[in-house]
Amino acid sequence: MGIIVDKTKFKGGKCRPYFIIGAIPLAVFSVLTFSLPSMVSNNQVLRIALAFITFNLVSTCYTIVNTPLSAILPSLSSDQSERNILVTFRMVMAAVGSFCVTFFAPMLINFFSADGDGTDELFTYAWTIGIFAIAAVLLLGFAYANTREVVKPIKEDKISVKDGLKAVNGQYILFVITMFIYLLGFAVKQAGVVYFYKYCIGDQNGMTAATLISIQAIATSVSMVVGQLTIPFFCKIMGKKKSSILMNVIALAGNVVFILCGANVPLLLVGTALVWFPLGYLMGMRFALLADVVEYSELKSGIRAAGILSSLDSFLAKLAFGLNVTIILTLMSIGGYDATAEAAQTPEARLFIQIGFIGVPIICLIATIILFMFFRFDKELPKMKEEYEAKKLKAAK
Repeated sequence: MGIIVDKTKFKGGKCRPYFIIGAIPLAVFSVLTFSLPSMVSNNQVLRIALAFITFNLVSTCYTIVNTPLSAILPSLSSDQSERNILVTFRMVMAAVGSFCVTFFAPMLINFFSADGDGTDELFTYAWTIGIFAIAAVLLLGFAYANTREVVKPIKEDKISVKDGLKAVNGQYILFVITMFIYLLGFAVKQAGVVYFYKYCIGDQNGMTAATLISIQAIATSVSMVVGQLTIPFFCKIMGKKKSSILMNVIALAGNVVFILCGANVPLLLVGTALVWFPLGYLMGMRFALLADVVEYSELKSGIRAAGILSSLDSFLAKLAFGLNVTIILTLMSIGGYDATAEAAQTPEARLFIQIGFIGVPIICLIATIILFMFFRFDKELPKMKEEYEAKKLKAAK
């Protein structure tokens, strides 16, 4: 999809048209994913095949929309402060969208169910996703109508794969490796949350482990949103590189709190806030840094390959969230985790759960801090932009 975006030369831009192109197929296959398999419930093989096909089609349509959404930022503004604000809005509204699904989906499922509990009708989920699909189409149409790709590339020609790869440089490779390691640490931590609270913390102060997990989820969401809202502030006073390093240090401190606090619930919430506040910040900062490194790569090579460069970053992010379960379950297996032991696990199994939930993120955070120190494009980019504008002005004369 990144290659397709870079080869695009529509009047509406390289990225914006795909908001419309992908919107209807995304909506249609979202509904089919939750309805088509149910239509053949008497044939298990066909049902599984349809579920596999429709789910992959909706994932493909999501990529058609999401890759341009990530790639468009360098074209919306060349001002770094404006980019920080745009990223903040994007991440906060993503959190609002997730909240809307979490809050309204159960209500809609029960509403479309005859007995009100969402269990008696095959298509209650299809009707529910249909409403969200309509909302998505309208919002993507709104985004298309109200954005403009105002920053033109140095070269207006269509970009071939070979040309796109020429835009890759050491700083870009450093960026994607850094983001991959960073996201992997948090993804493994997220995958280990339930196991950590269920087997290492257990019931505390009259609250069950399930209740603690719910409280932790609320603290996580609030902390992430607050972190996202602080992006413009910290960027203004510290810059992107230094503020990102600071956030990694804060997250490191939060993981240390998890080591020291034992089963102390207030301290567990402090650790949660210290870990997921930086995550919210850095999830947004990732897109701002991506826009900068794409622009840096364009000024260095003369080629804007925003689609290819954004899609590789997106692919590695998906890979991190694909490996997280494998890593946590492998560690638990090494520790002798017994899935049939509902009440308790051996000390060795609990230790390896903690290694996954705390140890792996700490290792990834330390590696990320070290890698951030080698970022140069944040310092070099302003000077490169000045030189480019001076050349443009000279050529105009």
